[in-house]
Amino acid sequence: MIVLLAKSTLQEGKQQEFIAVAEKLVKATREEPGCLYYDLVQDVSDDKVFYFVEKYQDEAAVEVHKNSEHFQTFVPMMNAFREGPSEVTKCATIDI
Repeated sequence: MIVLLAKSTLQEGKQQEFIAVAEKLVKATREEPGCLYYDLVQDVSDDKVFYFVEKYQDEAAVEVHKNSEHFQTFVPMMNAFREGPSEVTKCATIDI
């Protein structure tokens, strides 16, 4: 399984606008067949920092997500609220 942690640092005062768009992305992504988990969380020590926490069956499911209409639509909209590009860390789960 693949886990992605996508960090977004927002411009001051853009949190609510970002959340409004992110909500649409989260709802649509959760419907993707290879998506096992998808959520948006906010850093408790810095209210301008958000993370998408994502878990997919495999790399093919990640590709489906990145090529989806909702990803292609909402991510560029969210870019307008970020201080810079999002930082994505890709992880593989460990079977224990």
